[in-house]
Amino acid sequence: MLSSGTRIGSTRIINWLSEGSCGQSYHCTGTENSIKGEEFYIKLITRDVTERKGFGDYFLQETQAIEQLEGIGIWPIENSGVTKWKHWIRYPWLDGEECEIEIIEDEHSRVEIRQLRSLDDLCRLKSEEINPEQLLNLMITFHQGLYKAHLSGVCHGNLKPTNILVKKNDQNKWDCFITEFGAYRLNLFTPHGLSEEEKKEVFVINSDAQSSLQESENFRPKGVDNQMMPEENWDLYAAGKIVKWIIEQSKLHTGAKYSWEEWETWISRATSQDSESRFSSCAHSMEALPGVGDISRFGVKIEDESEKNQVDLEQLRLGREQKFKLNEKILSLRMRRGMTFLVGSIILSFYLIYSIYLFFLPTPWSEYSLKGLSDSYQLAAGIFTGQAWGIVPANYDEEGDGGQDVVGNWTKENGLYKLKFKRFKKSREQESGKKLWQFIGEGKTSDEDYFIWEDFLKYDRGSDAFYLIKRKDSKNIYIPGSRSDGLPRLYPEGRFKSSAGEIVKSDLVFNKNEEDGIRWSLFFAIGFLLASFIYHQELKKLVSTNEMVE
Repeated sequence: MLSSGTRIGSTRIINWLSEGSCGQSYHCTGTENSIKGEEFYIKLITRDVTERKGFGDYFLQETQAIEQLEGIGIWPIENSGVTKWKHWIRYPWLDGEECEIEIIEDEHSRVEIRQLRSLDDLCRLKSEEINPEQLLNLMITFHQGLYKAHLSGVCHGNLKPTNILVKKNDQNKWDCFITEFGAYRLNLFTPHGLSEEEKKEVFVINSDAQSSLQESENFRPKGVDNQMMPEENWDLYAAGKIVKWIIEQSKLHTGAKYSWEEWETWISRATSQDSESRFSSCAHSMEALPGVGDISRFGVKIEDESEKNQVDLEQLRLGREQKFKLNEKILSLRMRRGMTFLVGSIILSFYLIYSIYLFFLPTPWSEYSLKGLSDSYQLAAGIFTGQAWGIVPANYDEEGDGGQDVVGNWTKENGLYKLKFKRFKKSREQESGKKLWQFIGEGKTSDEDYFIWEDFLKYDRGSDAFYLIKRKDSKNIYIPGSRSDGLPRLYPEGRFKSSAGEIVKSDLVFNKNEEDGIRWSLFFAIGFLLASFIYHQELKKLVSTNEMVE
C-alpha cells in the first residue's frame, strides 16, 4: 500500500481505496498542466505481475487497445503509464451521490454519510429504488457498453457489482458504466517458455485481495480456470449472475413488492450451462431483456447469419499483436532516425564551425616552425585569446643555449598575434639563497624575477604561415633583418640605422609543419544524415502499412 502524497505519473495519491485481485486502487489528484487539481481513480497493477519478464510490452499493447473503448455503458481510460515499477491505469473520478446511513450500535444510533458510486453501493444503500423498470434501464446501458467492447474484441472477464459504476441521468434514472476493462487480462500475463506448473504459481496476496478473487469467481461460469483468457460467454454469464444478485438484494429489502418472473426466465438462459440454451452474443442477450423493445434504437443489432461477421477473438488478438509489432518498429525507426539525424547534425555543425574558424584564424594546436631552425610556435584555439607555446631564445637563457619549450598566451592586438612568454631567472635563486619552491605562490615573485618577451606575428591565410614582425622585451625591440650574405635573424631596432644599410629588413616565415589532410568529419556527417534519410523512408512505408492495417 502506498502512502498519501506518493506520486503516480502526473498525479499524487490522496488516499488508498482498496486492494482487489487485479491490483490496488487509489484516489488521486492531478499535479501537472491541464489535469492539475482534477481528481482521478488510479488502478495499480499487482507488482508480482509487473515484474515478470516482457510485461512492459504486453502492458503497452493491452492499454493501447482498451484506451479506444468509450461510449455509453463504458467508464473510459484516460491514460496509462509506468512510474518506476508502478504500472498504472488512470480513470475519471466519480464523486457519487451522498447517502445518509443509520448505524445502530449498542442500542444507540448515529448517521453516517457515504458515497454511492457502484452497483454494489446502489443495491446495499438504496435498494428501494431498484424495480423492474429501473433494472431494465441499468441493463440496457450495461449491454450497450458490453456490445461495443465485444465488437472491438475486448472481453472483461471480471464483471461483478463492484466493477460497475452508476450515476443518475437527466431523467433521474440510474445508468451503469462498466469499468476496469483489461485489468483482468493484464494480471493473466505469463512469460513465454514457462512450464504449466510455473504458470499456475500462486503469489501471496492479502485478505482483501483474496476476498475480491472469491467474489469474482461467483460471477464466472463453472469450471473456468483462473489462468484462462476471458471469453464473451464469461461476460454474458456474469450479466445473468449480476441481475440475479440485484433481484436478491431488492427482495431482501422490499419483499415481494415486484414481480420478477420474466427476469428470472432471462437469468436462467444467461446462466445456463447448455450452450444451445444460453445467449450466443451480447445482442441476443439484450434482445431478450424483458420490455426492451427494438434494440436497434440503442445502436445494437443482430445480424443475419449469412451476413454476420463472426468476431474471432484469436484473430483479433493476432491483429492487435501485428499492430503492436508495427508500432514497435515505428517507434524504433523514429528513434534511429532521430538519433542519426542528431549525431549527423552535431558533426556537420562542428565541421561548419571549424571551417569558419579556419577561414579567419590559424589551425589550432598545429606547429608553425622556421625552416632549418628549431624555432616554432603553437597556438591553442580561441577567438580573441588563448594559450601559446614557443621556444626559448638564447638571449633569455642564462646559459646561452636556449631551445627549451616555453608556455605563454596569445592575444590579438592591431591585427597581429601578440605572444607573451616569460622564463624564471636562475640567478635570482642564487642571489636570494632561497630554494626554487620558495618562489612559488602569489606575491612571492615579481617581473624582475623573469625574462619577459613578446613576439608579434602576422598570420597570412593564403600561405597558412606566420610572419614574425617584431620581438619586444624590457630593453629593446627586435626586428627581422639580414645581411647581404647571411640568413634572416633578429636585430635590435637601432642597428638598422647604425649599419648604414648593411642590415636590411627581411621576413622570418614560420610555415605549418604538416599538410591539411582529409577532414573525415564531413564524411561522417553525410553518412549519418544519409542513414537518417533512409530510416525516414522506411518509416513512411511502415506508417502507410500501419494505416492500411487500421
